[in-house]
Amino acid sequence: MSADNEKVISSIIPKTPTPRMSLGQYMLNCLRNNGTSVAQVDAVTGETLKYNEILEQSIRLCESLRKRGLKSGDHVAISSENRLNLVIPTLASLYLGAAIAPLNPTYSKAELLHALSISKPSIIFVSPRSEKLMLEIIDEMNPKPLVIQLSSDADSSGIPTLADILAETEPVLELDSFSCVELQGYKKQAAVILCSSGTTGLAKGVMLSHHNLLTLVQHFKNPDFVNLNPDRPLLGLLPYFHGYGFSLVLGLIATRGKAIVMSEFDPLVFLSAIQTHKVAIVPLVPPIMVFLAKHPIVAKFDLSSIQEIICGAAPLSEEIQTAVMRRLGVPCIRQGYGMTETTVIVSLSPKTKNKSGSAGIISPDTLCKVVDVETSKVLGPREQGEICIAGDLVMMGYCGDPKATAEIIDKDGWLHTGDIGYYDEDGYIFVVDRLKELIKYKAFQVPPAELEAILLKHPAVKDAAVIGIPDENSGELPLAFVARQPGAQVSAEEIRKFVDGQVSPSKWLRGGVRFIEEIPKSPSGKILRRELRKLISKL
Repeated sequence: MSADNEKVISSIIPKTPTPRMSLGQYMLNCLRNNGTSVAQVDAVTGETLKYNEILEQSIRLCESLRKRGLKSGDHVAISSENRLNLVIPTLASLYLGAAIAPLNPTYSKAELLHALSISKPSIIFVSPRSEKLMLEIIDEMNPKPLVIQLSSDADSSGIPTLADILAETEPVLELDSFSCVELQGYKKQAAVILCSSGTTGLAKGVMLSHHNLLTLVQHFKNPDFVNLNPDRPLLGLLPYFHGYGFSLVLGLIATRGKAIVMSEFDPLVFLSAIQTHKVAIVPLVPPIMVFLAKHPIVAKFDLSSIQEIICGAAPLSEEIQTAVMRRLGVPCIRQGYGMTETTVIVSLSPKTKNKSGSAGIISPDTLCKVVDVETSKVLGPREQGEICIAGDLVMMGYCGDPKATAEIIDKDGWLHTGDIGYYDEDGYIFVVDRLKELIKYKAFQVPPAELEAILLKHPAVKDAAVIGIPDENSGELPLAFVARQPGAQVSAEEIRKFVDGQVSPSKWLRGGVRFIEEIPKSPSGKILRRELRKLISKL
């Protein structure tokens, strides 16, 4: 083995074989085994959806869509907040070999046009929130897709509802006789087209294959890794249109799990859902962890049912993690690391032997190496460089954008994440910051995440973000945007001194401190630094 190969790390967790079939066929098999168990509960209304209901409705919808000409290789968009029946068009499309394109229902017209230009769906499912804008936009599309309203209660503008479409097909009596479209090339055929986070520019369409997602589903089932199971209710807060939320929908079906579904984050609904339904697993993003650590209302609820919190999508500071563990008495807070382009998960903290500040150990079916940013030399333990990933979780590529695909996946199949980090002697991954977000002060590289973690320690700081601003003499200077706690009285100079006293001179907040009401973030909790740069000229 070469010296470079010795520096490539893999998982210590035993691999579970990936089924050799399409994702639609696998989901169908799981539904047939899940019986009448409750799959989802609406956190607000208490409405439930059982697995046998999902099975029948998804097959009926599949037959209706088949009659409308939907076929393997077509694309179906779904623009909606979380709701119980999202799973029905998802599965119906997968049965036919059509790829799903989840869309953020809060997209602006420009963002929506861009996303639709990537996926080019022939059918679009909408919610009451997204219907109006969608109908405006499809008039500009050629060919014009069919739009279907998910809600039966919506005051729709002459478009069919999901209930209307289901009513076209008789109730299915022989569920066992239904069969999915057989896909020969399921390893190379897209099952979903997810929009990348787009924190630095326009989103790209990430194509994940049936094999990518089936591999991930096995990780959800693996008792040594994620371990979803029927006895541990999960909070379904993460948005369906994000890879993290979308993949959990599949994982729950595969494990006969139960989700308590929330359409958006509301503090009272969130806390009440955990208390009422005895939620055991809470997948979250860092902004909600900050809420759990600092908001006084949290103390009024019984959250003792929580067995573990899984936090991903953006960096979580050690201070916030520790604060939540102490406040809630949660025995296990697990940090995950990944990208949409790596089918969500690259690494996850183990339930035991967790290391502070680490994003955990590499997932099964995955290889990882760290390379020097300048020379591409493969680095060893505790040497910082760009994290690169290979294996069965690496995406097929960007939809309709081979140039961008070639820029992120090299000729040897390694995906270059753009994240700076390192691994230790035990194979634990530590993510320092985004390569493109590092602030270049003179000859030094300043990680914004490090300064943000310090800012969040201050009792008057509700949230914070750091960016670099241009400077003729030094290249860039670190500038902090701070959202203060309600009623807090603290000056910019106090904040600056608080940070500068804990870091080396190259990391001082020489660009100053600016106060704003809220830190702009994507739905997954990533800081939108491009929006902060726009603010500089206005402040």
